[in-house]
Amino acid sequence: MSTTTTLTTAPRPHASRSAMPRGLRGLLVSESRLMLRNPALIAWVAAIPVIASIVLGALPATREPRDGLDGLSWFAVYQPILIMFSAVLLSVQILPDVLTRYREMGILKRLRTTPASPTALLAAQVILAVAVEIVVAAVMVFVPAAFGAPLPRDIVGFAIAFVFSTGAMLAIGMVLASAFRNSKVAGAVGTVLFFVLQFFAGLWIPRATMPGWLRGISDATPTGAAVGALTDGVDGAWPQLLHLGVLAVWMVVLAAVSVRIFRWE
Repeated sequence: MSTTTTLTTAPRPHASRSAMPRGLRGLLVSESRLMLRNPALIAWVAAIPVIASIVLGALPATREPRDGLDGLSWFAVYQPILIMFSAVLLSVQILPDVLTRYREMGILKRLRTTPASPTALLAAQVILAVAVEIVVAAVMVFVPAAFGAPLPRDIVGFAIAFVFSTGAMLAIGMVLASAFRNSKVAGAVGTVLFFVLQFFAGLWIPRATMPGWLRGISDATPTGAAVGALTDGVDGAWPQLLHLGVLAVWMVVLAAVSVRIFRWE
């Protein structure tokens, strides 16, 4: 009787004290150092889009509204596109490449034998990707303003559109990281997907100049919906529910697929 009482009332010595994966802090530090040593990330994800945004914002002619761009300026058209350029490059190309290389090298498997959790490595990569995308987007919004470019007229709507857009891009990247076991294959698929997504974002043909049928297709894609929602925030309007809904569906469905097919080895 006494034994039963002891078993049922004794405290659980290994009860979870925190929802944070084991080793997350240490992995955040080490992964951030490795990320900063990646010249492709610094040049393509941060430097080039930021410089392009500042140059566009500094030129008075690019800040003038244009009839052929639905009354938007070239700066208002390309600021959301450049933000998505950075987010897609980091989430769809760099993130899957890093995670598939870790799987190839057996790092994910070996982490299971250490105090650190493999989940902590995934969490560290996602947290760092989100942090970089937020910092780069903030620089592309506020630094051009110092040179005379306007801030988004609906900053709250712009921020909400950015959150939905970032989530959808990360979900795409995690599906690639889950589906492919070879980093070269993941990188090649990510590169092709990067150009497709940039086309529908309007990098080469701005969405405002697309024919109706092509713009409709763009609205259904993650980057097309993201640029549409961000452009609404830039122009002072609340993001369309169509664009937020499209982004939410891509994010939820792809996140569920990545969880379903992900393998540690």
